Amino acid sequence: MRRGLLRGILTSGFLISSLLFLSCGTEKGRSASPINVVTLGDSITMGVRQGVSAEHTFSSILEDLLNEVGFNVEVINQGISGEKTDAALSRVERDVLSLEPDYVVIMYGTNDAFIDEGKTEPRLSLEAYKRNLAELVRRCRDAGFIPLLMTPIPMGERNLAGAFEPYVSQGVNFKLVAYATACREVARAEDVPLCDLFVEWSDHAHRGTIIDRGMSDGMHPNPEGHGLIAKSLFSVLAEEIGEPVEPDSIKPPAYSIPILDLADQKHRQVVVDREKDQYLGHPTTVLLEDQKTMITVYPKGHGRGAVMMKRSPDAGLTWSERLSTPDNWATSQEVPTIHRVIDPQGVKRLIMFSGLYPIRMAVSEDDGLNWTPLNPIGEFGGIVAMGCVERLNNGDYLAMFHDDGRFIRNGGKTTGVFTLYKILSQDGGLTWSAPEEILKGSRVHLCEPGIIRSPDGSQLAVLLRENSRTRNSWIIFSDDEGMTWTKPRELPASLTGDRHTGRYAPDGRLFISFRDRTHLSPTWGDWVAWVGTYQDIVEGSEGQYRVRLMDNTSGADCAYPGVEMLPDGTVVTTTYGHWDEGEQPYVVSVRLRLKELDSMAVEGDVLDVERRLP
Repeated sequence: MRRGLLRGILTSGFLISSLLFLSCGTEKGRSASPINVVTLGDSITMGVRQGVSAEHTFSSILEDLLNEVGFNVEVINQGISGEKTDAALSRVERDVLSLEPDYVVIMYGTNDAFIDEGKTEPRLSLEAYKRNLAELVRRCRDAGFIPLLMTPIPMGERNLAGAFEPYVSQGVNFKLVAYATACREVARAEDVPLCDLFVEWSDHAHRGTIIDRGMSDGMHPNPEGHGLIAKSLFSVLAEEIGEPVEPDSIKPPAYSIPILDLADQKHRQVVVDREKDQYLGHPTTVLLEDQKTMITVYPKGHGRGAVMMKRSPDAGLTWSERLSTPDNWATSQEVPTIHRVIDPQGVKRLIMFSGLYPIRMAVSEDDGLNWTPLNPIGEFGGIVAMGCVERLNNGDYLAMFHDDGRFIRNGGKTTGVFTLYKILSQDGGLTWSAPEEILKGSRVHLCEPGIIRSPDGSQLAVLLRENSRTRNSWIIFSDDEGMTWTKPRELPASLTGDRHTGRYAPDGRLFISFRDRTHLSPTWGDWVAWVGTYQDIVEGSEGQYRVRLMDNTSGADCAYPGVEMLPDGTVVTTTYGHWDEGEQPYVVSVRLRLKELDSMAVEGDVLDVERRLP
């Protein structure tokens, strides 16, 4: 395979399968001493700025990606803000060649091509840029090091350059496109590997995804943008190094399964609660044993505010007025979550959690007719407390939550480390153990766990939101009822999102509802669902299809879902979202059966292929 041909990571779902065929003959691949990579460039390479820490630059993420799949790599970031290729030439010996790297990644063009306000010509001419870039390549190669070129990323319309001529009349990239072309020409002429970011990002820019989401200001990448750059560079550099890559290690940012769209099918939608000019959000639901009575709780506000409660006597077809609740439910500081629990004596209870510090809980022993106030469960706090509660085979209950250092102890501060915790109850949810760490890390931010038990009951799988937005969602497994857990593994893009909630259908398939945060998806930010099997999750397969449940009109502010499965196979899934342009979010249920989705798929009633990768 010709090196550099994997530039299509962002337009292809086949990065990993392509990398499986890399040659294995290099001497450097798994040596005791690390492979040294230097990244040379301007502020885009330097990366660190407001909202982007050193660990979230593409250089740092690239190092993690390469080491995760078995390479022994150290990446040294030598980016300098505002630099052009002429300045790079003046320091390449001191800052790059003296480090004796194995590979040098060179990325310039944004500053060279830029036209300052009041000027008519770029800061550095196209001819000089091309000449300097070629000289950088030759100096690296003459010193015995392998250079790799990256084209600049295109600028977005939010860039301040759009505020003055000639950018207003000709577009923010009218000059930069020529410099990207020149970079490609140098790569061909010098026969060096090329990572063509300009093409990758431009392929999607006109359909409105990467540039807006991946940049903080129209020029500089945010953590999500750095993650995409790192994945692209990984594909080229891993091939150049020449080691085999494990197939499940790095997942593509897009998916290929069909997308079914229910957003316009109003007959499926039931409004649970709506109040003019009032934000209503983040519901969870519980279905009682009669398979008809359903209760939902949600905050009157974004993630905090007085807890509202409603009841449905007919499995979500109609809903009561807001029910009376204890006075201190109005002091809730987080998303409420409601669960059914049964103690060792067979007593049934409903419990409701509210997080941050301290985590508090309310209890009902009459199926939600009467409730206790919210009371602390211990001297600890957490974020989205107990989004999942699972009964263990011995009758105990396992609950999970996460924290980033702010709330686990009183007066805490953000550490940049996300920690996943578990707590246990041996008395049917009345009391809970002290929290125990399951995993923690700062490179990817794993949080908001959602538990799914295997069909035979022997295994627990926990799907996890990835909050740094540099990778897909992740998953961990336990074969001993939560005593020990596997190393976290990245999920396919088809399951990438926030707050996964799943239920089994009568035919054994899984329906999992979540907020779509897939890097490349036409339904990004919408309320979506995934249909597949538990085995798909175990094997890392994409699943059967994705479903857009409703179209969210404001960013990604939607979909902390409740999901209930009725005996006849009807899914009743409930969440909030900005369902009407310019209006506050409100709570809605959607009803469906998997056989209806099957019919849509058979009839070809899916989103157009051209729309799948926006």
